Amino acid sequence: MVEAPLVSVVIPCYNHGRFLGDALASVGTPDVRTEIIVIDDGSTDSTPEVVATFETSNDFRSVRQGNAGLAAARNRGLRESHGRYVIFLDADDRLAPGAVDIGAGQLDEHPECAFTFGRCKMMDESGTLTITSEQPRIVRDHYRELLRRNYIWMPAMVAFRREALERIGGFNKDVDASADYEMYLRIARHHPVHDHAQVVAHYRKHAANMSGSAGRMLRETLAVMRSQRPFLEGDEASLAAYEEGWRKWQTYYGDELAAEIGSAAHEFRWAEAAVKAMILGRYHPRGLWRHAVRKTQSALRAASMSAGASVPVDGGYAGRAIPVGESSAPTTRPSSSPGKR
Repeated sequence: MVEAPLVSVVIPCYNHGRFLGDALASVGTPDVRTEIIVIDDGSTDSTPEVVATFETSNDFRSVRQGNAGLAAARNRGLRESHGRYVIFLDADDRLAPGAVDIGAGQLDEHPECAFTFGRCKMMDESGTLTITSEQPRIVRDHYRELLRRNYIWMPAMVAFRREALERIGGFNKDVDASADYEMYLRIARHHPVHDHAQVVAHYRKHAANMSGSAGRMLRETLAVMRSQRPFLEGDEASLAAYEEGWRKWQTYYGDELAAEIGSAAHEFRWAEAAVKAMILGRYHPRGLWRHAVRKTQSALRAASMSAGASVPVDGGYAGRAIPVGESSAPTTRPSSSPGKR
């Protein structure tokens, strides 16, 4: 009888064949029995060829499906896998050395927890590690802190207990771009989780994961937040965290969306700029006003320079940036963005 794997590493991949080999190799040779499941989500690049080079490896399987989105690919991987514990690794990221054993060990040590999580280090497109800001350890009120900010920057930082994933029905496809964040909130609302703070993953930043999707990220992340609001009645501390988190997400993605609007307008893509402005106006009207004020200020500065005059600029509508250390690389980073599959 074949021994069941203890850990399943699920790797959804959509057109990230150039990075997939690095992701697969990063699983390494854990001390615990581990299987790898690659879900090729309709890739049209070299993904099938990369998968073929690993087909002869023990405990490796791949499944190819029509493009269905990140949440659907992760859910398919969950159904195809058998491990008691599950780690979701995006195809353009890596696990840090020893990550599988750390994840399994932490879940063994904390049987009451539905998932445990650690830290990641940032890397550039070539895979070279870069400077990564430190995060404080979260020792209590994990759900409340998740309302305030998404401190889990990427899915590979997390080792899940399978029964918890199955109990809540997997990732929510209705908020595909922010499905991992929604998953953390749903689980942490009902179950204990644990922050062990060890580095378990490397998060790759590259051009393809900056996909001009701030509008979608803003819309779907706020939908995730809104889904939690009914559970907060009577809990003043959690309501305050929710309101703080809502403003942070508006600012984070609103500023990105404003930059996209500016870019589209600069390149005379007026229809695109108008659509993005409508999204910003609906989900972050203050951000749209700030964007309009900034554009007006820029025009005034240009006019004043050409006229040799000085025009005072009122920064009262500039808003407040998220303080350093409070801003997270939202799960929606590339990790949950449409461009990162």
